[in-house]
Amino acid sequence: MARDVAICANHLNGQAPHHQILGRLLKDLIHEKACREHGFYLGITALKSIGNNKNNNDENKDNHQAHLLTFPVSFTCRTFLPARGDILQGTVKKVLWNGAFIRSGPLRYAYLSFLKMPDYHYVHSPLLEDEKPYFQKDDLSKIAVGVVVRFGVLAVRFKEKPHKRRNDYYVLATLERNDSFGPISLTGSDEPYM
Repeated sequence: MARDVAICANHLNGQAPHHQILGRLLKDLIHEKACREHGFYLGITALKSIGNNKNNNDENKDNHQAHLLTFPVSFTCRTFLPARGDILQGTVKKVLWNGAFIRSGPLRYAYLSFLKMPDYHYVHSPLLEDEKPYFQKDDLSKIAVGVVVRFGVLAVRFKEKPHKRRNDYYVLATLERNDSFGPISLTGSDEPYM
């Protein structure tokens, strides 16, 4: 990947420029979070090159722009791009009557509709205040808050926020067409979630 990194000239005083440029690049990637082409940014693996300052010291620039330096940076990084047909696993974060929201790594918005959970039915007892709603199958397996679920990716949507800040992916999940989909037990646990 290649991108321009802008830093204030005042921040370069007394410190190695490449540390400041790399720090700014990391902050930019964290704030942007994801892009349509590459998916979620997970981490920079190698810094290939940092070019020379691209700014021309124009007299027409205002005082703030004159102190802003822009460097072209080339780097490699690990990314995660969800795609239709992927098999993922994540933790259920919220259960509603019409489905569940699952978080899987950097993916915060995976929605599993009740229509895509064959043989599961919604269970909620308004008489028991401590019991939270969940989905349950006839074999007593549950999809509830905190349960780890293996699911398939049915559809993916990318949403770009203004000024490329906090871009995100949204996934429609499914438990159909695969017997391994559904609640899974964690490593080290002898009992499945029930």
